[in-house]
Amino acid sequence: MDLAPFQRAWGISGPWRTEPPARGTNNIVLHVESPAGDYILRLYSNHADAGRLRFERGVLTQLAEARLPFALPVPLATVDGAYSVEVESGHGGALATLTAYIVGQPPDRDNLDQATAAGEALGRLTVALARLATPVNATSWRSSSDLAHCHPLVPDPPRAFAELPMNDEARQRLISGYAWLIERIRDLYATLPQQLAHEDFDPSNVLMEGTRVTGVLDFEFCARDLRVMDLAVALTWWPVERFGTGAEWAIIAAFVRGYARQMTLTDAEIAALPTLFRLRAYTSLIHRMGRSRQGLSAPEEALKRAHAALTRGVARRQ
Repeated sequence: MDLAPFQRAWGISGPWRTEPPARGTNNIVLHVESPAGDYILRLYSNHADAGRLRFERGVLTQLAEARLPFALPVPLATVDGAYSVEVESGHGGALATLTAYIVGQPPDRDNLDQATAAGEALGRLTVALARLATPVNATSWRSSSDLAHCHPLVPDPPRAFAELPMNDEARQRLISGYAWLIERIRDLYATLPQQLAHEDFDPSNVLMEGTRVTGVLDFEFCARDLRVMDLAVALTWWPVERFGTGAEWAIIAAFVRGYARQMTLTDAEIAALPTLFRLRAYTSLIHRMGRSRQGLSAPEEALKRAHAALTRGVARRQ
């Protein structure tokens, strides 16, 4: 990758030395070392919406003023006063941002002390996000869980599910589970508290040194949503490698213990968590199917999410 355009855009002299490209679930991230310091260069793969990046920067700038005990990836201004640049990528134009490097490593998913510390960090973040004004462009499909608009290339999720390379029984269970979910989430979104939410509190988006959270990353999906959704997302991802083994419960308990130090949910929010687990599984599936149709993700990834939805999001007779 030619780094000269980025050096010119941000006015940071070279030489730049970069770690081998690290591709996350959705974007490409480079650790940049320069004479002026260390930075993170991020190329967005999901969208090329400058307005969306302005919203993300606005949230991060306000959160930075809240003096949270961990760092945030606030984009740095270019020499022209912009906060992103457009570059050519393998799939057309892509937006890039530069942020200060945050020390730390992703946590060990099995480390219960780290899970507790991360849960407390999410609780603090939830409290801080609740204090921010919610701009109009924070309202998205997530604000009402309109799954038909989860991804522009998957406007009819049941029809898309029918095309998955699965046996007929599994496909029907997936479609029935979707109908079960749609019927129940309407009431949740009509009654439960909503606010700005991070939406992707995955271990890969948290940096730690020991049991201290040093940074929370990736506000790309931040939007107005159910307040409890951030906890549901975290509890989906933190023990993901242990589901079905019995070991997941200790991880869940540790995370919730930390979260409860900062946040108190209503009884209705707690009761909604099993349904929101299922919702998260389906939104992950639809998002991955959309990326597959864009050529950004292998079809096998969507199939993996479909099997996860069948385990966590199947409709059951009640």
